[in-house]
Amino acid sequence: MNPGFLSLILVSISLILLASGWRQTLLRGIPHYAILLFFTAWCISSLFHFQWLDGTEINGTVALLSLVIAIVLLGHRSVLSGLHYVSLGLFLASVYYLLKHLGDLDPFFLPYRSWAGTAIVVALLGSMLIRKAKDQIACLSLALLFGCAFYRIVHPERLAIPFGGLRFQDEWWLTVVAARMFSMTGEYATDAVRTASKSLVERWKGLRK
Repeated sequence: MNPGFLSLILVSISLILLASGWRQTLLRGIPHYAILLFFTAWCISSLFHFQWLDGTEINGTVALLSLVIAIVLLGHRSVLSGLHYVSLGLFLASVYYLLKHLGDLDPFFLPYRSWAGTAIVVALLGSMLIRKAKDQIACLSLALLFGCAFYRIVHPERLAIPFGGLRFQDEWWLTVVAARMFSMTGEYATDAVRTASKSLVERWKGLRK
């Protein structure tokens, strides 16, 4: 699949789901205007590139994600809470880099056989560690930005590829969408188990009477 094609598909699917009334399920706690503003900013920023001081070409989505991370983390009432999510993001970044590096050492390493494998593993961990949608998205964005940046530093030959390019956008969208789906599935499963356990307890009480 050509780079950028998956992100386009996932953006379209996300817009359809959100327009169909799934916002409260997928992005609970995030207002409509913030979602609309993000999608608009993403579509515009992805069209532009700028150069860093060392000549590195950076896509506009990197600046957008950095802004989202800052807004979410600074929005926490407690400094310790913000630092907690920063530490989670850095942990996920280390996992991201580890999978990339292991893929270089062993081409048959399963999570790296396609770049999607790394995204799915990071998404699964993110869904287990972080519950709220906005915190989850911010931590995953931090993880991918730091993980990708560190990988580029260790592998200078990658510097010719724009930071935040089409492949990175595919990874980001796949990671975030997969994490939200994992979280939603986990919530539904938890509710189902809780409901079933309550039903069994009530039936057991009824039998004892």
